[in-house]
Amino acid sequence: MKKVLFVALFAALFSTVQAQDAPKLYTLPSPFERYTHFLATARMSGAAPVGSFSNSFIDKASLRNFSISIEWVLRNSPLSVGAELGTSYFQKRLPRALYVSGNETLSAVQTRSFTQNPLQLFVNYHFLNKSSMIQPYAQLSGGISIADYSLYYGTLVEQKQKVAPAYGIGLGSKFLFKKDGSLGADVRVKYEGTTFKYGYIDNGTSTINASVGLFYRWW
Repeated sequence: MKKVLFVALFAALFSTVQAQDAPKLYTLPSPFERYTHFLATARMSGAAPVGSFSNSFIDKASLRNFSISIEWVLRNSPLSVGAELGTSYFQKRLPRALYVSGNETLSAVQTRSFTQNPLQLFVNYHFLNKSSMIQPYAQLSGGISIADYSLYYGTLVEQKQKVAPAYGIGLGSKFLFKKDGSLGADVRVKYEGTTFKYGYIDNGTSTINASVGLFYRWW
């Protein structure tokens, strides 16, 4: 009887040790940590002109700014790279005044507008790992902007379209709605500039924008 009890006790102990040594699949890292993955973001932003752009041409903030981006999040690296295509529109209307054009003097309401469609490549540096539900990052970007400068005197317009180099630097953070989930929000503050020069804009354009976006990630 004692031998039977001893064998049973030994078998139970052996089973317990085996269970402790068995791999715990639920502790595996998220696929977003183990694999390179992709991330698509759609965002809208408010933007304010700064510097000479604000002083010489338009000083009114705009809410008509949107962008979409695709991001490649590198495995075993705090970096991600991607491309972003956006559009922004600024406008300012001045009271009726007299303007001299050659030998003519016009009495008109002047309306100033500036539209730009930047296409930029960017690099993000993430400060926390990919399993964190909050992922702050710093961004550096560069590319081109298709710009449209329009200056209206009533119905008469002076217009210039031009492709100019564009650049930017920003700080932001991603917020996952669910741990290891695919959906989340992205909040970013970014300085953007172009080398566009024409008319009243004699030293390029500079803006500060604050944006909120929604992203979807997959692997």
